[in-house]
Amino acid sequence: MKREEIEKIASAVAKFLYEHREDEGINKVIGFHGNDTTRVIDKKSEEYIFSLLKSTGYKFLLVSEESGTVLSDSNYDYIAIIDPLDGSTNYISGIPWSSVSIAIYKKGEEDLLNSITGAVANIFTSQIYSYDENNAYINGKIIEKVTPPDKILLLAYFSKSKLLQVKEFLDKLDSYKIRSLGSASLDMILVCTGKATMFFDIRGRLRNVDIAASSNFCNRLGIQVYNSRLQKIRSSLTKVSVIEDVIVSLDPSLLHYLSYSLQKV
Repeated sequence: MKREEIEKIASAVAKFLYEHREDEGINKVIGFHGNDTTRVIDKKSEEYIFSLLKSTGYKFLLVSEESGTVLSDSNYDYIAIIDPLDGSTNYISGIPWSSVSIAIYKKGEEDLLNSITGAVANIFTSQIYSYDENNAYINGKIIEKVTPPDKILLLAYFSKSKLLQVKEFLDKLDSYKIRSLGSASLDMILVCTGKATMFFDIRGRLRNVDIAASSNFCNRLGIQVYNSRLQKIRSSLTKVSVIEDVIVSLDPSLLHYLSYSLQKV
């Protein structure tokens, strides 16, 4: 399957979501999955993605945040890991930081970071971040070089139970700014394109659908995504699975500082 096909689908869904962002009733809760809710707009986005993937003529095992695992044909060609609306609270609130994520894997693949293609589309800006097996792209153009920002900007998500460990990490830094923006895929891409220094989510709430596409995007740029022990992240590709913690940074020293702090207490 070609990158351009997934770019086109992600772009169409992002446009659909942008056009319907003020429709009445889109924030109505119609279901629950894990600790999250499914709203009308989440389901509409998912259904649209499913229909567009089906129209390609390929057969898929679909793994999506809202419906879990959907097998349309046992003789499928690809696995599609989908987040139909990442940053739904932002989307409903009119905060322009939410996205659509699609990662495509060959049948039988077991490595989360070995997707053959995928895309993350920013709903509010129409920017498309995509990748194939060799390169990462912004709006169809290959990214040649990533330069770290001059000042430390941390995109951080942590629970009260990890407050002391995070404080120990922050105490090691001379100067920094910290933000929690609300869309893991876009946050990770900010780091991997040199707009932020580090992303970490250590709440035990992220799932493979949240970060499959963005992790592969970063991987194509030579930027590894780790867990808190600085091990390669792993996950099932045939069902929605929790990934306990995710860390990505352009600064190796920050990776080690945070990992060391998290292993204490």
